[in-house]
Order: sequence, then structure tokens, then C-alpha cells
Amino acid sequence: MRFIDLTTKYHITRDRLFSAISIICILIVSTAGVLITKTVLDNQTHNDMLRRQQQAEELAAATTETSESATTETTPKEESAVAPVVPSSVTDETSSSDASSDVSESIEESVPSEETTAEQTTTTEATTTAGHSETELYMTVYASGELNLRTGPGTEYELVRVLSSGDAIDVVAVTDNGWYRTYNGNYVSSGLTTTTPPVSPSTVPQTEATAAPTAAATAAPEQTQGPAPAGSSTNCTITFYGPQPRGDGSYSTTTATGTTCSQGRTCAADWSIYPAGTVIYIANDPLGGDGYYTVEDRGPGVTGNHIDIYVDDVSGYSTTSRDVSVA
Repeated sequence: MRFIDLTTKYHITRDRLFSAISIICILIVSTAGVLITKTVLDNQTHNDMLRRQQQAEELAAATTETSESATTETTPKEESAVAPVVPSSVTDETSSSDASSDVSESIEESVPSEETTAEQTTTTEATTTAGHSETELYMTVYASGELNLRTGPGTEYELVRVLSSGDAIDVVAVTDNGWYRTYNGNYVSSGLTTTTPPVSPSTVPQTEATAAPTAAATAAPEQTQGPAPAGSSTNCTITFYGPQPRGDGSYSTTTATGTTCSQGRTCAADWSIYPAGTVIYIANDPLGGDGYYTVEDRGPGVTGNHIDIYVDDVSGYSTTSRDVSVA
């Protein structure tokens, strides 16, 4: 009996062991299957994400190339649509390698006289300055009373100085909020100006475009005769100007004849008296040089017996007068 009982216990223990092993094997196989399935799904998801990311990058690259090509195609058209305007002393002029009398005559025909400039409005492509749309406009206006000259188109900008009633202001642009940009890159309120010059003969307007900030410019007498004869000497008002600001914040040193301004050589004058290319002699040279200058520039504020000398930095120079003769 005891032998039978032991045999029975042995068989029961063996069956349980086999069952436990079977269960363990089933669990291992199930776990392995789950892990394999999860790995396959993860790999598939990862590959799908990589494929989508690559497609997105290719689409972004194609969009960028399309935008750049469109910009390249439209930029020349916009530049070609801008009509060249040459009424100020130093502006972006059409370059010319020949400064002969033929060039001077062609420029003379394309540039309006000061009287016409004071009346006519010339516009080109609008630019953006200090958050305001700005359109080029060339004319001369006068302060209708004491007028604040500021660094930007608004009363919140820094005050440069105060202009007196009747002071002449050479305008090169107007903003969409009603401010004029001056020849020197400062701003005045258009509502406080007038296009009518002062009537009183005792009024001595100061041209903001060509005079230094601390200088009180004297009025140049109106010149009605033709070009000055060689060797003759005339007492002229002498002012100074420097590089002219553009709408994009850069500065221009290109003259009305297409040359590059050079201190000690370049000056602006009234071409009806001293035609472009004329070499003049300024006695007692204000810059301390030999006194010989070439008329390469002009401006709406430079008329009559008035010579505007180019300097790299106008600070320290003030309006004066000198005897000028044609060399």
C-alpha cells in the first residue's frame, strides 16, 4: 500500500511539473510574440515618421526655391519701373563714364530748374522709413513760423534744432503721416510749411539742405546772366555738404554727373553760371587746400553765386563767402 501511494504521489508531482513548464513556455512564447509585434509596429511607425519628415523637408525646399525665383524675376521689373530723378545736390544718378559737355547737356535737359522744382511734384517708388510709407518728392518749401527740425517723422523723435520763419527747406520725400524728409535726412511737419518764399527783403533764409546746423546762411543773389567768363572773380556764398542719406539707411556719395564725391575736389554750383565740369578757383580755400575745385554736382538749394563744397564730415564748417573765379 505504501508503494502504491508513493507511485501515485510521484505521478501527481510530475504532472504538475509538466503543467507548470507548459504554462511557463506559453507565457514566454506569448511575451516574445507581443515584444516582436510591438517592435515591428514601432519600426513601422518610426519609418513612417521619417518618410513624412523627408517629404515635408522636400516640400519646404521646393517652396523656398520657388519664392527665391519669383523674387529674382520681379526685382528687375520693379527697379526698371522707377523713373530716375536728379533734382538734389547728391542723389542716386545714372552713372556715366564721360563727363564731357555732351553729358553735361543731357543732364541739363533732364534736370528741372529750381523754379520748376519748387512747383512740381516728382514721385517714385515708395520706401519705408520708421514704420511709415515714404514717397520721393523734390521741392523747396519755407517755414511758415518757428519750425522744429526732428530726426524722424513725428513729435516723439529727437529735436535737431528750430528753424526760423522763412527758412528754406529742400524736400526729397514725404511720409504717409504728413512729414517732409529734408535733403540732410531730417524731418519737418508739412502742415507748418509753405511753398511761397518770404516776401520781406530783410529775411535771410537758411537753406537746411546745404548749411551746417549752426550756420546762418546768407541769401545768394539771383543770377540772371549766362556762364561766368574765365578769369573773372565773383564773391560767392560758400556752404558745405556731406554724404546724403538714402531711404534704406545707407548714404550716397554719387554726384549729379555720375562721379564719386571727393573732399578737396568736388563742389556743387548753379550750372547756368558754372556748368558741369568747370574748374573753379576759390581764393583762401576754406578747406586749406590749393583752392581748385571741379563742378560735379548741383542741388535745388544751390543757385546764383553759391558754391556748395563737399566734405566727408560737415561738422565744424559754417557758411562763409569767398572770391570765386573760373580757372
